[in-house]
Amino acid sequence: MFKKIDYSNAVRNDVFQNNVQKRIVAVLPAHNERDSIKDTLDSLRNLIVPSGLELDLFVALDNCTDDTENVLESNSDGLNVYYLTTVDNKERKVGALNQIYRLFFGDMSETAEPLAKQHIEAVNNIVAYLGIDADIYLEKHALTILYDEINEKHNIGGVSANYTCLLPESKKRLLKDDPNADEKINSGKFGGSIARFITMQQNKAFSESTIQQKHDGHQATILGGQATLFRPAALREVYDKLRLNGIYDNSTDTEDLLLTQQLRSLGWQCKISRKARCYVDSMKTMKSYSAQALKWRVGKLDYMTKAGISTAYSRFSWIEELTLWSNGITRIALIVLIPAAILLGNFTYNWIFLLPILFSMILNTIVAIKTPKKRFIDVLLSATTISSEFAVWFDFITDIKSWREISKIERKDTWASQYQAESGVSSKLSADWLSIIVIALLVGLGLYFKVITLNSALQTIKPYINSGFNILIYLVIFNTVLMVRKLFKIRGGFKA
Repeated sequence: MFKKIDYSNAVRNDVFQNNVQKRIVAVLPAHNERDSIKDTLDSLRNLIVPSGLELDLFVALDNCTDDTENVLESNSDGLNVYYLTTVDNKERKVGALNQIYRLFFGDMSETAEPLAKQHIEAVNNIVAYLGIDADIYLEKHALTILYDEINEKHNIGGVSANYTCLLPESKKRLLKDDPNADEKINSGKFGGSIARFITMQQNKAFSESTIQQKHDGHQATILGGQATLFRPAALREVYDKLRLNGIYDNSTDTEDLLLTQQLRSLGWQCKISRKARCYVDSMKTMKSYSAQALKWRVGKLDYMTKAGISTAYSRFSWIEELTLWSNGITRIALIVLIPAAILLGNFTYNWIFLLPILFSMILNTIVAIKTPKKRFIDVLLSATTISSEFAVWFDFITDIKSWREISKIERKDTWASQYQAESGVSSKLSADWLSIIVIALLVGLGLYFKVITLNSALQTIKPYINSGFNILIYLVIFNTVLMVRKLFKIRGGFKA
């Protein structure tokens, strides 16, 4: 079935054909998803649905400029697909999701008509909402597992799947004369060594986070929008008490993070599944990877600065922030102090500098081994700390950009930046690169005209060398303690 609907259908009781059927409703926002939504539909078609239930899919086509609708229709066989086209939506993914949820919970606008009583009866027969993205693939038993887990206790508001990025196949396998080679590479199914490395970096981050959440009693830090099963009563309480005219709040770039904390504040438990698996699309270029990381980080910092230390998640996030800056400052200090001390003949070897390298090697090797879809090269890069060092510098630089972004009065549209990066649309020279070029020119001019010399720089640093090394030792000890703490969380039998 393939049916176009809008809010008026719910007012007229013209959405569901059978109002008494118990059902699970999958909710999917789609913005220009023609290259990925087919796989998602195949995934839903192959799902094993819990006995006695029906699976319906509700899609919000949001400002699509491609043929997503045609792809959706041509791949809807065997599915109950209801779709709407968003109206005057300026809130991107959040707005698209909320326009779907108004079909079930009503529209709070003064001019909106109430839902039909018979339609409300059908809504009351919805036993769960499955929030998914248009670039995911659920393992066929995932829905049954999630449904069993959410019903283990009456106070579980949502259960999130375990996420793994699908590794692109090597583009070397493409035939040189394949006429569709460019299209296959652009679709993300094939990629080079950089794309595969970036994908595994995302997988390792997923794995470490998943294992730690399971160690902490399977308490989910975020009910991810990629694949989470929600209890209807929990979403209804968010809708009624927070009065968002929907489920998601548009005040942040990480709407799923905020929903998770809102559910917790209302007394609902948020869980991560023991084994339900969801494969998600990865960012395959540094541009798209950076854009996604910036969007997530800005949203997280926005929540942290507003919540302070009032919630368990905000306190956990501030500790993570302290850890990130400690790691970043330690590395900058090592880069500056050790060469300066050697040139001044004032360097003394200290074995304590080996501790973070040793524990980083152990920690990252264990994470790599526990990561699904791993390759030998991924374990090797972790054992040599190459991939972990990349991650530290990447996260540190992203965090600096994020703090700069949230300090602005007029913020950049991080959703738009991510869309552009994913679609390969080139943007103007960024402020970051412009700053680097200006600094490099100034340093070059200073060296050329001998305003800056190596000796003058060393003499400037010399009085601070000893105190700098003392601070560095404390930072190294602090970072080592944190890594040992992480080791205790990932050493058990929990799987990513």
